[in-house]
Amino acid sequence: MKRPVLTLLVLCVTALASAIAVVEVRHQSRSLFTDLESLRDDRDRLNTAWRQLQLEQGALAMQSRVERIARDDIGLRSIDPENTTLIRLDRRRVEQ
Repeated sequence: MKRPVLTLLVLCVTALASAIAVVEVRHQSRSLFTDLESLRDDRDRLNTAWRQLQLEQGALAMQSRVERIARDDIGLRSIDPENTTLIRLDRRRVEQ
């Protein structure tokens, strides 16, 4: 008579422990899923920012823009043969 009661008690404790374990695992699973979704959102946001930076870099590096800035802001101009002076270096002096 004592043995079936003890067995039943062990089975009840085991079932209770199993139920608590299921709840804990389910909670962890939901937490991990929330973290995963947050990381995916961050990834998407960073990918969008990366694409915008690539577009901005492409626009800033356009040859026509660089030439316009060099001409207007810095005052650079094309080589004019009439205003160019050719300086010849003595090779012997350069090699010393």
